[in-house]
Amino acid sequence: MEFVTPFSQWLQSEGSFALGAAVVAAAVCTVVLYRGMGHSQDPKDPPLVPYTIPWLGSGLAFAGDFNKFMKWIRKVMPPEVPYRIYMGGRTLYFITSPRLYAKVVRISKTMSFDLLEREIFIKIFEMEKGDLENFCIGMQGMPPPSNMTQEQADEIAFAPRFMKHYHDNWYSQTEGLEFSSNKFSFEWAKHLQSIVGDKDEVTVSLRTLIEHHFFWSGTTVHFGSRLQDVAPDMAEQLWQFEEGFLKLFQDHPRWLLSGALKARDQIIVGLEKWIALAEEKAPAASLSDDLIWEEYWGSIVLRQRVKMLEDRGFSLNSKALHQFGLLWALSANTIPVVQWILIYILRNPEVLPRLREEAATAISFEPTLTIDWKTLTNLPLFLSVYREALRLTVSNMTARVVIDDTEVEGYVLKKGHMLIAPSQALHMSPVFDHPSHPVNEFWAERFMVEGLERSKLLNSWRPFAGGTTYCTGRYLAAGEIFSTVGMLLLKYDMKLEERNGPIKYSPGRTGTSAIRPDRDGSIILTKRH
Repeated sequence: MEFVTPFSQWLQSEGSFALGAAVVAAAVCTVVLYRGMGHSQDPKDPPLVPYTIPWLGSGLAFAGDFNKFMKWIRKVMPPEVPYRIYMGGRTLYFITSPRLYAKVVRISKTMSFDLLEREIFIKIFEMEKGDLENFCIGMQGMPPPSNMTQEQADEIAFAPRFMKHYHDNWYSQTEGLEFSSNKFSFEWAKHLQSIVGDKDEVTVSLRTLIEHHFFWSGTTVHFGSRLQDVAPDMAEQLWQFEEGFLKLFQDHPRWLLSGALKARDQIIVGLEKWIALAEEKAPAASLSDDLIWEEYWGSIVLRQRVKMLEDRGFSLNSKALHQFGLLWALSANTIPVVQWILIYILRNPEVLPRLREEAATAISFEPTLTIDWKTLTNLPLFLSVYREALRLTVSNMTARVVIDDTEVEGYVLKKGHMLIAPSQALHMSPVFDHPSHPVNEFWAERFMVEGLERSKLLNSWRPFAGGTTYCTGRYLAAGEIFSTVGMLLLKYDMKLEERNGPIKYSPGRTGTSAIRPDRDGSIILTKRH
């Protein structure tokens, strides 16, 4: 049924012409203004990426088909320089060159990640003011409190102390990394047994397999075995929150993001319950600093973080917010990457026998599960598949706030502006192209090169950001991903069913984390004998 009103009649006749004319006029006006700005700009300003839509600027193109946007930028903009990009009423600096990226992330004195973290706690988590001010003491780009010198503020800053804990427990060759990796593999084995049991063949949802079972295998390692008791729906809530993460940061209307906000609040409540339970059953102050893992607290890293916040007087809510940030960081990249690796290799079954042959040199199930982690994470084809999956699916946004005017390639990046360097811009660089394997397609052997060619690829491969914000959990993530896929390959024959249509990248995910598949699929697991 069609409802006809005077307004709808007007739209169908004169109104449609008037509305179209208004849109065209606005676009023309914007182009004229843009060109005027381009001619009158300070010669020290980086060139401005052209746009036609008022206020939105390049926002829609950036959030839409990002690869198409980047191809266009490479055609119309000068190479190897920083750009200015206008989006949502803000002008940001934009880096797309691997060479400039490597240069910019090493500039630590005049560019700050800390201020971006502060914005996340304000916009995403709405941290209470007193705890926010407490957390910001010693942040780069923030003046010290009136009762402290800069040296005193630097001495109690959280970031360096957190980094020390990560380095001591999560970095290569540490006892904590080996323990956590082994703990994960045993948890994952238990979850696989719960799925398959005594059956020879089962069909399982890809999202259930990874977004639930993989999630809780890893979360048990980091948060202990009791978090699931008090927050059993947290795995599902995380993805509801993640759908709105970027929009919350971009100040989209809150009423449009009620689902993400509800999930955020539910996760926070779950983490508050977890902290309260852990403090009741195993007070952090009573536990030895040498204890790597404990059933209520999980990893020593989580326990130390909560204790540091407790010592500084943070509320239960703020302590939960900090652990929420870590939960998201530990899950939002690894989970989609594992899903995509399975999708890619099951769509290319010719690589499966070779991957199985490699995995068998590092993983043994008899008499008990044993993994040679150094061998596993350096298997040539496995490593190439891993790097290729990260290249295609990780969409992080290395970001800095310019805290003092900074010269880059003869241009001046001005104080107070944000600089962004999307990993996808680097990962779609022509350096990755191959005559038989286009840059936007999965190719298992893309990274199986040596010498100069390998260096060229890895110089443009930046899934873990860089500089002072180089991902501290990258060794943990690699161990979890390699063992998950390796154990599946050795225990089961697998077949992917895409009954709801071809699985694609979720649209509008640029800049948050790894890109979640846009729909579910099914995996048939058949025991190998």
